[in-house]
Amino acid sequence: MKFFLATIGIIGAGFLGYVLEPDMRLALTGQAPTRPAPQPALPAAPVTPAAVPSPVAAPGYDYSNLQPSQLPEKIVLKVQALATAPGETESVPLPAGTKVKPMRIEGKDVLFSVLGTAQGKIAVDQTNLVEQLIANPPPPATTPPPAVVTQTEPTPPPVVEPMPVKQPEVVVEPTPTPQPAPAPVVAAMSAEDIVKLMQESIRSGQIKEFTFDQVIGWKAGEEEEFEGEKYQTGLAAYKAETIFGVKNIQAKALIQGGKVMRWIWPTSGLEIQ
Repeated sequence: MKFFLATIGIIGAGFLGYVLEPDMRLALTGQAPTRPAPQPALPAAPVTPAAVPSPVAAPGYDYSNLQPSQLPEKIVLKVQALATAPGETESVPLPAGTKVKPMRIEGKDVLFSVLGTAQGKIAVDQTNLVEQLIANPPPPATTPPPAVVTQTEPTPPPVVEPMPVKQPEVVVEPTPTPQPAPAPVVAAMSAEDIVKLMQESIRSGQIKEFTFDQVIGWKAGEEEEFEGEKYQTGLAAYKAETIFGVKNIQAKALIQGGKVMRWIWPTSGLEIQ
């Protein structure tokens, strides 16, 4: 019991000394308790900024010299584009994701067609044309074979003959030069013949754009000059389903030498396939 009380007394004296020591030091010695000086803060380690990756350039393809036969069958629009049908003044918007048929390259643009008749133009980089050309490179364009250069044998030196004995001159009457026969003049075809040629051309499947059953009218046209040559012309009107609904569309036949040489669109002059 005495040991327990003694232990409590020692603990209580130590606690009172810890609590009252600053006040008692100031009262007995006149000195205030000092606190340890703060340690200087260590400098922060420099932070190295993370390297920013340089942008990767998109792959490219030189499409400037591609021929129409080297273009893919279809391309996809990345942005909205406009298309106009022959004979129409109002353009129709084509949303992004529409598949169109590329016709030819014009600088940095591609001329395309949709639904067979409507046509438009859009920048190449706003379609997936380059991606298709990189994934499936087109075959090389057909070029004419190089001309064959034939080696000619050297001309032998002239043979010097002795001077002939002068003979009496004989007067020979000049033979008249025959004049070339004039080129035959091809008579202009009648309107009935022009219509008959156009009908035979469509029945034979010369073009695939429309069939004989779609034609609603035939008409003979005037003689015209196209790409430096003169043709007799004819017009065929047919019904077709377009982006503007069912429309009456005209196709022009270029006739030469009693044969339909090609069919073109009257407005743009592009050839109809």
